[in-house]
Amino acid sequence: MKRRLTVLLLNPPGLPGRAYVREGRCQQRQSSFAYSLPPISLAYIGAQLRARGHVVYARDAAVSSAGQEILQEVEALDPDLVVFNISTPTYWVDLQLVEEVSSRCSAHLTAIGLHVTARPGETLTESRLDSVVRAEPELTVSELAERLSSGNTLEGLLGVSYLSEGKVCHNLDRPFIDNPDDLLPPDRELFPPGDYRLPLPPRPYALVVPSRGCPHDCSFCAAHLYYGRKPRFRGVGKVVDEIQHVVDRYSLRDVVMWSDCFTISPGWVEEFCREIIRRRLSIRWMCNSRVDGIDLPLAGLMKAAGCSGIAFGIESGDQEILKRMKKGTTVAQGIAAVDAAKQAGIPVLAHLVLGVPGETRRSILKSIGYVLELDPDYAQFYCAVPFPGTSLWRQVEEEGFLASRDWSRFEPNQAVISTPWLGRHELEWLRRLAYGRFLVRPRYLLRM
Repeated sequence: MKRRLTVLLLNPPGLPGRAYVREGRCQQRQSSFAYSLPPISLAYIGAQLRARGHVVYARDAAVSSAGQEILQEVEALDPDLVVFNISTPTYWVDLQLVEEVSSRCSAHLTAIGLHVTARPGETLTESRLDSVVRAEPELTVSELAERLSSGNTLEGLLGVSYLSEGKVCHNLDRPFIDNPDDLLPPDRELFPPGDYRLPLPPRPYALVVPSRGCPHDCSFCAAHLYYGRKPRFRGVGKVVDEIQHVVDRYSLRDVVMWSDCFTISPGWVEEFCREIIRRRLSIRWMCNSRVDGIDLPLAGLMKAAGCSGIAFGIESGDQEILKRMKKGTTVAQGIAAVDAAKQAGIPVLAHLVLGVPGETRRSILKSIGYVLELDPDYAQFYCAVPFPGTSLWRQVEEEGFLASRDWSRFEPNQAVISTPWLGRHELEWLRRLAYGRFLVRPRYLLRM
């Protein structure tokens, strides 16, 4: 006979004095443009669990000073299941919280996230977790709860690795969800949008997921581990319904479209924009895009539908480095994409990744000059991070370029790759130089 579970969804606080983003492919310290993201995976999980009759509580310690409050809440709730959101740079402090929670309740402890997906066995043997959920987590956590509710074992539960009598067991992978609309929308009451703000200006916003999956093979990106390589789009009407709901329910006007690559299907984007215009939704929305995914007509339609910003994966201004990254784009396409957005009147954020094997001081200086010529409104310069599960991780492992195995350094503000062409300290210096040259331009200062 099944029983109703009490479930606690936890986004841990991270390293002392630093706020961290943990969602899908994003694992990094918060900065001016790495703004606080609601843990949308946990919100989706919460919705599925509540629909099955379970009692769900949530705590995002990344946006609140939690400390001992989390442990006190655990003791008060005495949950049956606790779901932790774990990332690479916060791995050890996350596991410390797992241990503290395990000493205060008898709940089944499980975790989601890229790191546990890439290294499930290691995570289980180094922690007090009972199981880990690999890849897309919603259905797996829901079925995990059903197994616990009915007293059944985890044997055969797709997408789960677990401990059984001290032995690590890896069940088969769970196929990715064919139609993301089969999931209930995220339960935003668990993570109220008012707790999350955009960087400039600091307005409350909602995160909406229009699609999942990316077919590209960028060496530094781990998105395929979490959502797979096949793009799976939600229905345009469903996405706009969700936007309409958050606008009406929370009196918001700002939305971030959270997608591995928003413009990968221009036809879908066109339909989406026309539906927003048809409904006369007065919203501001931002998205990401590859530089080969946009032209002026599409950018113009996006602007008419309320697009207030595009984040482009520029990555490098050196074609050889783009090739080494397996980016599949050209320097010329970067120029054309930024120009299209500018002509349409859409502000641009340029993302660059510095320091993949083969990168030199000269190639980074070339990228800096390239960005200055592009003249985006904002820019982010990242140190290349070889997250477990990426082809970059395999490359630096095989070639001996990994300068540190301290997981807390695996975030874009720090260099963990050191090659014969570029040492990690020089890479960090060049990253600071890039910001210095970008930020002190008169045009940028006047714009701010």
